[in-house]
Amino acid sequence: MIFSRITSKQAEKYVPYDEDFNNLPPTHYTFTPSQDPKYPGSEGWETVTYYTGREVNLYSNREGEGDSWVYAMSSPANPGMLKIGYTAKELEVRRRQLSRGTGVPEEFEVEFGFWCFNAEACEYEVHRALKSCRVNNKKEFFRISLYEAIKVIEKIGEKYK
Repeated sequence: MIFSRITSKQAEKYVPYDEDFNNLPPTHYTFTPSQDPKYPGSEGWETVTYYTGREVNLYSNREGEGDSWVYAMSSPANPGMLKIGYTAKELEVRRRQLSRGTGVPEEFEVEFGFWCFNAEACEYEVHRALKSCRVNNKKEFFRISLYEAIKVIEKIGEKYK
């Protein structure tokens, strides 16, 4: 694999490899002087940071603030779990859709919604980031606190603004 070295200024426009959950390979790297206080005597060393080819402000040329939602919903029937998904519909419409199934004993509640562009791709990244919390690989339920879910959705979602 061929990587190209870029400056720290050039790196500002790319997504760091460890923050990209799309399985994209790194394409660029930077060297920056190490200033980690955890490692006294590391002066003169350099830190290598890898970046994917994906640009940070990919959606900056679009009008508006988004076109779809990434959401977290809960149900008393599934305590301690959140359903994290996406929809282009209003959140209340999606909540009613999920709540009306015959296998759903209690209604869902919207806990959080994040408005962005391409919520499907954002949701995919969120699911990959939270894979250790996923209850079933075929379902969108995660055993995670709402606070932690919001932190992850907002952090990843910034790439979709």
